[in-house]
Amino acid sequence: MKYVKIARFIGAACAALVVSQAATTQGAQADDFFKGKQVNVIIPSGVGGGYDLYARFLSRFMGKHIPGNPTFVVKNMPGAGGIVAANYLYSVAPKDGLTIAGLQNTITLNQLGKMSSVKFDVRKFDWIGNMSIASTTCSVSGAAENYAGKDFFTHEVTVGATSGSPTVIPLLLNSVAKTKFKVVQGYLSTSNVLVAMQGGEVNGLCGWSWDGARVMAKDLIAKGLMKVGLDIGIQYEPELHDMKVPFIMDLVKDEDAKSVLRVILATQVYNRPFAAPPGVPADRLAILQKAFKDTLDDPEVKTEAERTGVSLRYLAPQDFPKLLGMTLDVSPELQQRAVAELKKAGWSGF
Repeated sequence: MKYVKIARFIGAACAALVVSQAATTQGAQADDFFKGKQVNVIIPSGVGGGYDLYARFLSRFMGKHIPGNPTFVVKNMPGAGGIVAANYLYSVAPKDGLTIAGLQNTITLNQLGKMSSVKFDVRKFDWIGNMSIASTTCSVSGAAENYAGKDFFTHEVTVGATSGSPTVIPLLLNSVAKTKFKVVQGYLSTSNVLVAMQGGEVNGLCGWSWDGARVMAKDLIAKGLMKVGLDIGIQYEPELHDMKVPFIMDLVKDEDAKSVLRVILATQVYNRPFAAPPGVPADRLAILQKAFKDTLDDPEVKTEAERTGVSLRYLAPQDFPKLLGMTLDVSPELQQRAVAELKKAGWSGF
């Protein structure tokens, strides 16, 4: 019996050694895989926008954090609000770890709306990480400069609006949260709205992402010519919280309204997400995920981000399932109401 136990112990030890050697060999192969290769980074929009900016910024630095230092090449693939790029990544892109994409966070809402053009399931992408967490803001000046937070529920504030979020967000809040924004549409750009605010044509701008506002409006805020009056998201934005900007979820008392807002606004938490196609070999995916985090932790990258105004806040791939579930795994009734509210507010994603 004694010899049998010894034999079993030796057998188990040998098996463990074989597994360890196989894992080491596999890891070494993955490390060697990227050497001399090119990683293609798909951008879901044209040149010059926010998604383009973040993808090109990442591509400048991420290669040096991958064994073998592969070259990163960006490829713009605009179309249908990011759906074209997402469909490509999901079904067409090679699953070898040499193609990744910076996806638009709104594709989750496209899937929520069951659009026929959606050929992907965001829950099945191999997520690499997220570069920036957004909060949307409402800012005021002029006659409404003393308003903030609860005042938007009791006083009419005229806000200038371009297409997209500056129209959708205040209309959504009016319908769901019962704010009283008067939306004046037709402005060509955020810059035009800012000029109108300073000239007294309108008193505010609502639906402006803080990662852009903190750069474009830095001087106006510092001089007291504009004030951020509302932080719109499902979690506090640290900079806005430090500035004592009122938070939408603290002000909305109706739980049904909060639930609708969470379904829609959860997408802001993964504001600049990156993914690989489903089915990338696990060891190569792990290398990409680690390199992504190491890039955002790199002191050189942080310094360059501060210099250029790029807002970096890392979100781990393990956090995606819960966040995606906040939109896609709620009751059918809640999903239907969220879709109805987005349509009512004029969101163009359906």
